[in-house]
Amino acid sequence: MSDELDLGATTEAFGVRQFIGKVNNAMKSTFTPGIWVHGEIESWSNRTQHAYFQLVERDEKGTATIHVSLFANNLRRLQPLLRQHRLTLQDGVKVKVFGVPDVYDGSGKFSLKISDIDPRFTLGDLAAARDEIVKRLIAGGLYDENRERELPAAPLRLGIITSVGSAAWHDAMHELEESGIGFDIKVANVRVQGDEAIPMIVEAIWALGSRDDLDVILLMRGGGSRTDLACFDAEEIAVAIAQCGLPVFTGIGHEIDHSIADEVAYAAYKTPTACASAICELVNEFVEETEDAWGSIAGIAQQQLALAESRLNERGNAIRTKAITAVERAHTHVALSANRLATRPLSLLTTGESQIDYLAERVRLLDPVNTMARGWSITRTTTGATLRKAGDAVSGDDIVTTFSDGTVVSTVK
Repeated sequence: MSDELDLGATTEAFGVRQFIGKVNNAMKSTFTPGIWVHGEIESWSNRTQHAYFQLVERDEKGTATIHVSLFANNLRRLQPLLRQHRLTLQDGVKVKVFGVPDVYDGSGKFSLKISDIDPRFTLGDLAAARDEIVKRLIAGGLYDENRERELPAAPLRLGIITSVGSAAWHDAMHELEESGIGFDIKVANVRVQGDEAIPMIVEAIWALGSRDDLDVILLMRGGGSRTDLACFDAEEIAVAIAQCGLPVFTGIGHEIDHSIADEVAYAAYKTPTACASAICELVNEFVEETEDAWGSIAGIAQQQLALAESRLNERGNAIRTKAITAVERAHTHVALSANRLATRPLSLLTTGESQIDYLAERVRLLDPVNTMARGWSITRTTTGATLRKAGDAVSGDDIVTTFSDGTVVSTVK
């Protein structure tokens, strides 16, 4: 009895290319016109006119992977849709794609040749992930923590976190320099997208936030797609901002962008330029308030000086009147005494002369000329009217200021 296996005359054998063709035909008939598959992009590559990546799914069983091909004609056709929803295909983005399975007969490699994408799936995934992070931040008491930091009235010492040389950097620096304010700036140059962005930004926040020579931190990045800005939705960056020891101002993207970093920051602005402008406005408001306060102080001082001058003049007039009366009485007393000189001792005459000298000295000291010698002056108009306050002066008028040693003529401006 023969031990050889009889496969039968009807057994059909296929060549490799023929077999792959039959497999492809079988898959096409099963998945006509195509199939939707979702997963996360990994190993994205578009160095040629075509794009290739792995679509992966991770669960408790491990990682399942499909090779995906996006050929040039379909890539060009999908670009307007991606731009419309501000999406960029890159590693880490979860997508839902439509295509047909295929085995390439040149290598025997199985892949999914895609021709369409559902942007709502990606946007929904991004929104759901953000909602989960926000819930955790609120539950952990971190959501409002940075807004409890104390912001100086005039934040002049700035820590800036951005990509140096980028448009955001130039726009912000232009705004700060044009303000004319002497800001003291410390810069942390970081990546603002890609795999290195999150750890670099987190490290920069902790480093600048621990310094005692800064007032506020500015975290800025220019516009881009939602996926380009996705790192600013990272929980690590949100936690670093929340726990930063200094107030953090954000200026990320354009007017329509809003990230988790914006939500937990002390203050969030639509663009880097708006962020820098807000800092300038805070300092200018402080300067205006300070100038107003000094103006009020000067006004009060002028009022008090005018009141003191008025009181001094009144008291001087009263003293002058009393002095004149005293002198007149002294003269009368001397005259009476002179009549009695023949019968009074010579010492009486000496006493009278001393009293006259004393009173004369008092009159001399109270004379306005002597008062001006001590530093006072009197300002009058050319008609002789005394100017008692600055408001009485009229621009263009000549005024005459009298000092102890002469006068000065001035013109009011």
